[in-house]
Amino acid sequence: MLNKRWTIAACMLAAVGTISACGGGANPKAGNDQAGETPSVDLTKIPVHLVIHDTTGEKVELLMDKYGNKLKEKFPNWTFEIVPKVDSKTLPNLIAGGTTIDMVVESTGVSTMEYDLQGDISDLIAKHKYDLNRLEPTAVEIQRKMANGGIYGLPTWTRSMILYYNKDLFDMFGVSYPKDGMTWDELYDVTRKMTRTEGGQSYKGLTMAFEFGLMLNQLGAPSQDAKSGKALFLDDTFKKAFENQSRFYQIAGNGLPGDRFYLDNQQNPFYKNKTVAMFLTLSGAEKIYKDSVNWDVAEFPVFEDKKGIGSQSYPTYFFLSKASKNRDAAFQVLSYLTSDEYQSFASRSGIITILKDTSVMKQFAADLPYVQGKRIQAMIPAKYAEPTLKTKYNAIANKELLAALEAVAKGTDVNTALREAAERNDKQVGAEQGK
Repeated sequence: MLNKRWTIAACMLAAVGTISACGGGANPKAGNDQAGETPSVDLTKIPVHLVIHDTTGEKVELLMDKYGNKLKEKFPNWTFEIVPKVDSKTLPNLIAGGTTIDMVVESTGVSTMEYDLQGDISDLIAKHKYDLNRLEPTAVEIQRKMANGGIYGLPTWTRSMILYYNKDLFDMFGVSYPKDGMTWDELYDVTRKMTRTEGGQSYKGLTMAFEFGLMLNQLGAPSQDAKSGKALFLDDTFKKAFENQSRFYQIAGNGLPGDRFYLDNQQNPFYKNKTVAMFLTLSGAEKIYKDSVNWDVAEFPVFEDKKGIGSQSYPTYFFLSKASKNRDAAFQVLSYLTSDEYQSFASRSGIITILKDTSVMKQFAADLPYVQGKRIQAMIPAKYAEPTLKTKYNAIANKELLAALEAVAKGTDVNTALREAAERNDKQVGAEQGK
């Protein structure tokens, strides 16, 4: 009955020429008739049902707090079905089950492209006179690269690499807190100082979300060729990024546990066991750490010749599915989520703005008492690094680069580890392309 009701609603909308016709894609002549342009129709007054598939891994309750409730408040005549990526609710299963997806929420766009849901929204940007110049430039640039000059979706918020540290450990060992503007070499020295054994307890100076550090490296070096998916692991610039991070695990006492890398054995000792002084990861972990560790943050470290430049931005995008029969309505959602109104709300909730004008960040995390007094301004670099395009084979690259890190931890030289990882990457990408 529900599907029938929305089919009728879609037909009614098609009749007034605002959203696509029943059973088809977008109507390129929407809003016009033989006599010329028809009067505009306020879509917000007409019932619309929109399906949002969110791949970020957050539970639906958190997604409602993040944006779902605000969408219901802004568009009271519309209904929103937010489907998080959990259990069987994966994109291929939803598609196979006949669900028409209007928007896909993800950072890299890999899922959207893998299942051929991407569609250029340049026509909607022009039609609604949307100003892309309001947005953080590198977030738009990566979309242009992804869509060969077009654009598949709009960024709604972002994250960046940041250095969390345990103030209590620095106080206990009498070492100065990490500072903004530190070079990688300075961070290396601090890591060595903080790696020690005291009272029979071993402490590590630094652990990190290694794959995110590489994916968002400050040098703007991609891990794969954008067209072929072949590994660029041995490219001089990317190799420099890999060597820079992997050297921290070669400090005596700071190695990989059991020569294995996984996120839990990097993050848990920082905020659960409190045996790691610093953790380099994506911003946004404050909720996890708030009740367990006396934390603060410092800026992402810099290469000597890249001072003032942070990590790459890691935006979350709302991709408008080309399968949507409600493109104009979906675009209004994208437009609202990038508005000053929503961005101000999001900033107060501890979400980094996607706007080029970062003035809304003056109220950053104002509604979160556990970040008060923290150096949260360090979460936004003065300038984001040049963005790199992530291919649909990005997961293969990440897996093989972690395998290369583990090989280095076991004593393999970097060149051999990266060469073998590149060979495995290319073999797997080739197999995927041959399917």
